[in-house]
Amino acid sequence: MKTTETRSAQTPPDHDAALEQLHADMAKGHALPTWVYVSKLVTPEPVAGYRPYLWKWELFHQFLMRAGELVTPGRGSERRSMEHLNPDLASVVSTSHTIGTAFQLVQPGEVAPAHRHTAAAIRFVVQGGGGEVFTAVQGEKLLMEENDLVLTPRWCWHDHANETSRPIIWLDALDYPLVNLLRTSFFEPYPEERQPITRPVHYTAQRVGLARPAAPYPEAVPLVRYAWADTAPLLESLRDSEGSAYDGVLLEYVNPFTSGPTLPTLGCYIQMLRPGEHTQSHRATTSTVYLVTRGQGYTVIGGQRFDWTRGDVFVVPPWTWHEHANQAAGDSLLFSVTDRPVLDAFGHYREEALAANNGHQEITSVFEPLTRV
Repeated sequence: MKTTETRSAQTPPDHDAALEQLHADMAKGHALPTWVYVSKLVTPEPVAGYRPYLWKWELFHQFLMRAGELVTPGRGSERRSMEHLNPDLASVVSTSHTIGTAFQLVQPGEVAPAHRHTAAAIRFVVQGGGGEVFTAVQGEKLLMEENDLVLTPRWCWHDHANETSRPIIWLDALDYPLVNLLRTSFFEPYPEERQPITRPVHYTAQRVGLARPAAPYPEAVPLVRYAWADTAPLLESLRDSEGSAYDGVLLEYVNPFTSGPTLPTLGCYIQMLRPGEHTQSHRATTSTVYLVTRGQGYTVIGGQRFDWTRGDVFVVPPWTWHEHANQAAGDSLLFSVTDRPVLDAFGHYREEALAANNGHQEITSVFEPLTRV
């Protein structure tokens, strides 16, 4: 009490006016008073700054079919794809603050021209595929069938071709929001529409497994195709396992040479929610975009219920409570892409389980998606 009185007695009577003038003068010199903004500069916990959101397959499929008649991929347009734009991230044109996703359509007989860019990308086939549908990366054909995952590592030449009689649609996921934040984006078109195929089909696949060629693989990140024909049996073999309390049966797509993340900036997962399964709620410092590949159910994100069916896409912002529930008679499958590899690299990954209410959130609202325009 004595100390407080002493300080008060020593405070100049014009203190507040002088401090206000200091702040005004600092603003002119583009100086920021930390003592005023400390709570914004170093927050007690992560602030996402954007909302969870869900995009309906029904709506996007309508858009894609219309675009298929009006837009042709080529130089200038490059791709017939449409982004999942988070309403709160319109200024950076992205789905989360680190990940941008889109649906891409390639019609029969079409080629999406070759180019390369700093942003790394993954493709997950939603509809179509089989036969001579492929992404060519660094001179290698990576064939594409439904539910396959195909990688396009950063700064690799790549083009897409559909030499079948039916269209193909896949989910693109890129780290371009992160690349743009770092101000390291480069883009370069290939001199021709298509790059030459210089490697045999399955070139990379033959270098993955228990025995590998002694010669080093030519790229730092392998040009991997994770075939659904290989992934599905592995997922099924874990059906009777306990699984994760928060994700059901969860598999991570790993770099086959290092057992590390799928790509240095993008981690990919596939999870199975068994009939009647309702996970407990948790939150993490990652942002995650989900694609429903089978079934129906809902995810509660920050107290809001998001109902989903096959083909829907939704985003969970960082440090936001979320839990999943399967309402289908059979399994529901969710593919997801996350920025966890970046957080792991910097030691920023943190996860927390919800302890209250037996691990489940109270649902305070239901998301109403747009399904038709």
